[in-house]
Amino acid sequence: MSKPTDINDVLRRHGSDAALQQWDNPSIVPLTIGRNGGTGDAVLIARRASDIKIVPVSWLWPGRIALGKLSLIAGEPGLGKSQVSLAMAAAVTTGGSWPCREGGAPKGNVIILAAEDGAADTLVPRLKAADAGLERVSIVSAVSEDAGRRAFNLAADLDLLEQKIRAAGDVQMVVIDPISSYLGVRIDSHNNTTVRGTLEPVCEMADRLHVAILGITHQPKSTGTAAMHRFIGSIAFIAAAQAAYMVTRDPEDDSRRLFLPVKNNLAPRGQGLAFRLEQRIVAEPGIVASSVLWEDTPVTITADQALAATDAARHGTASPLAEAVEYLDDKLSAGPVAVQDVDEHARALGIALRTLRRARKTLGVRAVKDGFDRGCCSNCRTKSAKTDRRVPLRKVAAFGAVPGRC
Repeated sequence: MSKPTDINDVLRRHGSDAALQQWDNPSIVPLTIGRNGGTGDAVLIARRASDIKIVPVSWLWPGRIALGKLSLIAGEPGLGKSQVSLAMAAAVTTGGSWPCREGGAPKGNVIILAAEDGAADTLVPRLKAADAGLERVSIVSAVSEDAGRRAFNLAADLDLLEQKIRAAGDVQMVVIDPISSYLGVRIDSHNNTTVRGTLEPVCEMADRLHVAILGITHQPKSTGTAAMHRFIGSIAFIAAAQAAYMVTRDPEDDSRRLFLPVKNNLAPRGQGLAFRLEQRIVAEPGIVASSVLWEDTPVTITADQALAATDAARHGTASPLAEAVEYLDDKLSAGPVAVQDVDEHARALGIALRTLRRARKTLGVRAVKDGFDRGCCSNCRTKSAKTDRRVPLRKVAAFGAVPGRC
């Protein structure tokens, strides 16, 4: 008898029970169609959408951090992004409340991988300062094998992490800080393909075990870019994450920190939160650690706005992008201007054309060719009207006459 060729064939020949077993454990009824149509080990597993039961998103932190998904937090060193992750760990290990009356955390265990902070002098003191349930926190330090101890890496040791999660039981969250340190020595963190290839199995494991994976990452030194591009390394990091947040300074209060949403694929992006870092004595003799003190009211400033203001304050003047936006807005205030004139004037003011292009995008400026002013015909007026509806005249840089003015 020939072997079944796909799950539909299993269903026809062996019934629904065998088909379900095939989906849950493909080795029960192996599908051995090779890449070239012959026998082989490769198996393509698929289900009809109609056979998949719809389930709601499960939340670790309602509307912000989902169970079974990868989320990211980025920020400059020293601003408190690691303390935020430990504040989350404290909420989970005690079943505590989230700030701003956003619900309660599901009580459970937490696993932490922290490459940059010592467990005895930094992690545990900070966990104590956050009032975490220490008995529910496991801190991974290394991998032990016959050749000795070595650093954990996601590419080679993900199965070990899964074993630890299953053995610990009731794990709600895994913190990887910073996630780039755990990719493995052969993984280029700026290469989209290799990063995606490493993170996809991590996301699959998170979904399979119903565990929230929280990756901490750094912010690049460059300024003047959108928050979406302020996650160091490949864009594959933020592409793989279902939610991403930025920790930055309050531009108007240097001691105040902002926790601002950058991306959320599973819920409305929502508002940001504010917090301060407070110092507490956690052990004698005088051992001090910092913890997060959340404010009671959300903030309305966006990540892009906060970062732009912080960039401007850091440089003592407006950022190059802010200067370019101001120049372009003023240049077009009286109506469309030839692109060549805009570019030449900007160059004379020391504004780079690359920055000018970003300013055009920020303002919604469109460059249109001068082609609708030749002849007063119905076709011309129709095209012009469409152009005018698409873009406000004061935000159009034209190559000559204004569209629609024949």
